[in-house]
Amino acid sequence: MKMERIQLEENLNDKDLIKEFEIVRKFKSQNILKERVDLYKDFSINLLHNIYNTYLGKEYINSKYNIIGHYNWCFGKVLEEFYDQEIDFYYNDELYNYFLGYYYDQFYKPDKPQAVNHYKKLWNDIFSHNKSNKPKNKLDVLVELYQIFDKSLNRKHIEEEVI
Repeated sequence: MKMERIQLEENLNDKDLIKEFEIVRKFKSQNILKERVDLYKDFSINLLHNIYNTYLGKEYINSKYNIIGHYNWCFGKVLEEFYDQEIDFYYNDELYNYFLGYYYDQFYKPDKPQAVNHYKKLWNDIFSHNKSNKPKNKLDVLVELYQIFDKSLNRKHIEEEVI
């Protein structure tokens, strides 16, 4: 699957809503579990808070090197927090790159990042698993991120079977 980061903040189009029965069908066909959706949302929100709360501003984080260094520290901190709970998202380069690309374009590069609540609402909307109408682009992002996150859990399951 070719990963596409959707510029959700700019491309929301509520006329493209997916109906409840289509959402249920999509969840079933993609084996999307509510518990995992909640877990992946927690990871995304924790990453957001680490990035936002430790960001010193453009005067200190102003080069690609500094941006990636800050992002790496924040991402690593979230990985450690989940690993302490025996949930291993290490070695998932696709997950790392997805969030790096998103935050690089939507947080670090603009002259002034949006308020934290803007990003928090975005992740909550994406990872919402209620069956009410949902914009197609948010459902697509949920499915894509779910599959990316799942690679970590599936890898662990395969490793346990081998041992």
